[in-house]
Amino acid sequence: MKSFFSSLVACILLVGLSGCAGYQRGSAVPTEFRTIHVPAFENQTRYPMVGAVATQQFIDALIEDGTFAPEELDTARLRLQVVITGCQSDSVRYDRNNVIVPTEYYLTLRAKIYLYDAQTGETYIDGKAIHATDVMLTRNQFQTAVTDVMPRLSRKLAKNLLDELQSFR
Repeated sequence: MKSFFSSLVACILLVGLSGCAGYQRGSAVPTEFRTIHVPAFENQTRYPMVGAVATQQFIDALIEDGTFAPEELDTARLRLQVVITGCQSDSVRYDRNNVIVPTEYYLTLRAKIYLYDAQTGETYIDGKAIHATDVMLTRNQFQTAVTDVMPRLSRKLAKNLLDELQSFR
């Protein structure tokens, strides 16, 4: 009876440990593809400085994550290009005293991402659309609200872009 329980425990441990056999710590991106050149994002929206803010938030997220190392154009293996294609607002909530002017919006930032290998010229990501959405309170000042929410929205976009980069291969 005692050998039966010890055999059962051994089988359970073996099955439990075999589930961890394919686990890998860290990123799945090969080490030779971890240097990347990040130029300023191209801004095709009507809002000024969106590309600059999004670029800075992306580089901050890139450094915090640690998978990729930003490098100069000449030394980086990967080259990235991001085009901010749109910034769309959708009204969500209105003031009960003034039903014409919205007080809350969903602001969506859209981008296209391009990634290629500097050594081989191979294209890994060719214009894939990425977006991020966040809530924006206007307090009767739409432009000020856009300026206030842009860093937070750009950080969400940066995380979505980084997720795409980490799964490119």
